[in-house]
Amino acid sequence: MSNRSNHSAIAVSWSDIETALPTLIETSGGYTTAQRGIITLPNGQKLFVKIGHDNATKQWANKEIHVYRFLQKMSYPFIPTLAAVNNDETAFALEPLQDSWDWSDHWTPERLSLTLEAMDTLAKITPKNEDRRLFEKSFISETADGWRPLSESDTLQQTLYDKLTAVDRRDLAEKIDFVKNSQMSSSFIFERTVLVHNDVRADNCAWNSVQQNVKLIDWNWAQLGDQRIDVSAFLVHVYNTGFDITNYVNRLDKSALHWLAGFWLNAAAQPLPEGSSEQTALRDYQLASGITAFDLAQK
Repeated sequence: MSNRSNHSAIAVSWSDIETALPTLIETSGGYTTAQRGIITLPNGQKLFVKIGHDNATKQWANKEIHVYRFLQKMSYPFIPTLAAVNNDETAFALEPLQDSWDWSDHWTPERLSLTLEAMDTLAKITPKNEDRRLFEKSFISETADGWRPLSESDTLQQTLYDKLTAVDRRDLAEKIDFVKNSQMSSSFIFERTVLVHNDVRADNCAWNSVQQNVKLIDWNWAQLGDQRIDVSAFLVHVYNTGFDITNYVNRLDKSALHWLAGFWLNAAAQPLPEGSSEQTALRDYQLASGITAFDLAQK
């Protein structure tokens, strides 16, 4: 039985956080450029902080703050406790999830099943009125269909061909019919019916084998969306870590996998912003995800 405690208040103010910022030890993982890390307060208490430093990262931090507040109000057990927020709501602190919490891409049946439960529990929450508006902006929708721009651009097709060849998948590069795949994806009816996280993967999902619990973070892309996309994308990630997902194939959706393949392959073919090592790693992740989604959709 999992140990899922209710969110308890952490008595700390943002001025306490600012005082402790010189102790910050930065954390790695993910693709954000926001400042992140673990701080130690004078009383020895540790907290995770995330601080927006430009318009984009400040907007993302603000979105996360509101999502954490909403989910805590709804007693959603699969998030860390929100401890403190700065005055303009562009930075926040969370319980740190260290020690017995595992952020690696090592999956077990228990961790995987409980993560799917966390996603299913999220999908059962129905935001209303002002809360609903928080999730109405679509970060992933039919407008993000990647097969269409791929079918219309020789440049993107060539870039993708080169990238697939570089990872020994020339077989895939040579057999993709972009027009046919674009026509197929255009018939996919993208739903906006339930709450989805949109980015569940190992470094956004802490696992505690002692408590038998998971905690999800990085809620930037949370929206009313399509759970078939959310779950299929998550299982593609798990598959790419080397874990056998045979017992979970009933949670995969073939049409969603095909749509995701185009979404990721198109993203992988896009030019990189200058001087962004995070984006380079992201393009590699998108390419690997697109390949796996395409392969799984064919089975």
